[in-house]
Amino acid sequence: MLTLTLKEYIINLKIRQTDKFPSERLNMIHFLTAYIAVIIFVFGTVIGSFLNVLIYRLPIGMDFKKGNSICTSCKHQLNWKDLFPLFSWIFLGGKCRYCKAPISPRYPIVEALNGIAYVLVYLFLCGGYAIEGLSLKLVGYMIMMSALIVVSWIDFEHQIIPDSMWIAIFVGGLFIVGDALLTDTFTKEWIISKIIGLFAVSGLFFLVALVTGGRAMGGGDIKLMAAVGFVLGWKAVLIALFMSALLGVLFSIGRKLVSKKEMKGVIPFGPFLAMASAICAFVGEPLFDAYLGLF
Repeated sequence: MLTLTLKEYIINLKIRQTDKFPSERLNMIHFLTAYIAVIIFVFGTVIGSFLNVLIYRLPIGMDFKKGNSICTSCKHQLNWKDLFPLFSWIFLGGKCRYCKAPISPRYPIVEALNGIAYVLVYLFLCGGYAIEGLSLKLVGYMIMMSALIVVSWIDFEHQIIPDSMWIAIFVGGLFIVGDALLTDTFTKEWIISKIIGLFAVSGLFFLVALVTGGRAMGGGDIKLMAAVGFVLGWKAVLIALFMSALLGVLFSIGRKLVSKKEMKGVIPFGPFLAMASAICAFVGEPLFDAYLGLF
């Protein structure tokens, strides 16, 4: 009830125009928006800390629901002072408090990335106008962004995409559908776009996997892009496909120029799919429409 009252208050501040203090009213709304964005960033870094647990434990089959956080080098149980997102890594100088082994910079990077992603979703995908941006849609996109971060790191290091991640993205899509139903933005064309998105890229990947016997395309990529297509719709997921290919080519060229050695092993496609999908959540459909506008 309190949230509803605050929301009505903010909406009234936007709509009701009086001759008195319009600039003060606008400043208050901007302040409230910035305040909420800071809270969302902090919340995102906390969830980012949990994502680091998933990145470490899922590939080795370790239960992420049980047990306390430990140093991956000496296995010492971490104290609460060691678990503050971003700050603990900085204050410890990037080293374990107990064995002094280096702590991977992945930990603060993932925490910061997740916090930034949450703020961008709030500001650009969910309105970002005071508490109007707090919605089921925000939750859905937050889930997708976090899952994509986990997918990027695990697939890059281990060449696997855990099923739990594409399932999480699909659940995020259900939150977005629920938000559309509650806010009367649900339309026939909108849901058809999402249903087509389920198969637009994943169907192509499935055919490639069939033709190559699974050598050129893994099942994780197929399921990942089915879930992403459901969230983004067919236009944005098609742009994500082309963007991921471009990112993969640029990465390969860059790595070859930097290392100047012959590249060995397979470069996983999942990280580029994940990065492109995250970007296309913001610009996918505008890029698609802009491309069609060229003809």
